[in-house]
Amino acid sequence: MDSSRSDELDRFKRIDLVAYAGTRGYVVDRRASSRNGIVMRHANGDKIGVGKTPVGTFVYYNFKGDDSGTIIDLVQTLDGGSLGDVRKILRNFDGSVAMHAPSPTLPFKLQPSQHDASRVLAGWMKTKPIGAKGHPYLTEFRGISADVQHDPIFKGRIHIDARGNAIFPHYNQSGLCGYELKNGNASGTTFTGFSPGGVKGLACSRPRPDDREMIICETAIDMLSVATLEGAHGKRFFSTAGQMSPMQAECLRSAAEKMPRPDSRIVLALDHDQGGQMIAAQIREALGSMSLPIIEHYPPDKGSDWNDVLLARRNCDGTTLQLG
Repeated sequence: MDSSRSDELDRFKRIDLVAYAGTRGYVVDRRASSRNGIVMRHANGDKIGVGKTPVGTFVYYNFKGDDSGTIIDLVQTLDGGSLGDVRKILRNFDGSVAMHAPSPTLPFKLQPSQHDASRVLAGWMKTKPIGAKGHPYLTEFRGISADVQHDPIFKGRIHIDARGNAIFPHYNQSGLCGYELKNGNASGTTFTGFSPGGVKGLACSRPRPDDREMIICETAIDMLSVATLEGAHGKRFFSTAGQMSPMQAECLRSAAEKMPRPDSRIVLALDHDQGGQMIAAQIREALGSMSLPIIEHYPPDKGSDWNDVLLARRNCDGTTLQLG
C-alpha cells in the first residue's frame, strides 16, 4: 500500500464514528454513555460501543456480534465489499450530516480512553472459546467443574489464548475494556496478567431476569469457585480482579441498578483477610445508596479465599487437587 493510501486510511480512522453511525440509523443511548465511551443502539437490535484512542482515532465494539475495529471495519460490516468500496463511501462523508442524526445532544465530548481499545480488541479477537472439557488450568488445578465453565451465564466469558492462558474479559459501560490472564501448573507455579493496553472493568456473568443475588468477588477464579460451591441459579457474578478503582465502582453501581426489585441483594464474597475487608468497605460506600441489602460472605478460615474452600472440599472428597 503506497503512502497516500495509507494516509487516507489514517484520516478515515479519525472520522467521528458516533456521527457516522448516526447516519446509519444508530442512536446514542445517553444513559449508558460517558466521556470515555458512547453506547449506540439500532432499531434492528444492534448495540455498539464507540471509544476514542489516545492517538485520536475512533474504534467500536459490537456488544451483540463478533465485529469490532475502526470506522473502516464498521462500513465493511454494514455494506460488505472491498476496501476500495469502503474508501469510496468514506470519501463522501465529511461529518456535515451529523446534525441530522436522530441522537440526543450529549453534555460532553468523547474523550480519549485511558486504554488502547483497538489493541485490546485485537488481542481478544485472537482468543478462542474453551473446549468441551473446560480450561485445563481451571478444571485440573482450580477445581472448577466443566459444567460451571459451560453454564450459559458464562458463555463467552472464559476463553483460551495461544499460550494456553485462561482469559476473562472485563467490561465497563462502553463494552470490552481489557481481559485478565490466568494460568498455572502442577508444581504450584501460577501466572496472572492483564491485557496490554487494557484497564480493569468487571469480569461478569450474563444476567437473567430471575436473578436475585449480585455476587461480587475479588477474582474471576473466586467467582467461578463460588458458582461451583453454591450454584449459579439466580445469581449474577462479578469480579474486580483485585483492588477497586473509581471506574469499577461506577460499573458496580450501574450493575446494581439493573438488579430486579424488590427482593434482590448484594453478596460480597471476598477474601477473608484485611484486603477483602478493605474492598468490602469500598463497595459498601459505592453501593450504599442502591437500597439493596449488602451481605458480607467470607470463607470460614481467616486468610483464605473461595478457591481455597473449593480445593479443600475437593481434597476431602478424595481428589488430589493441589496448588500453591
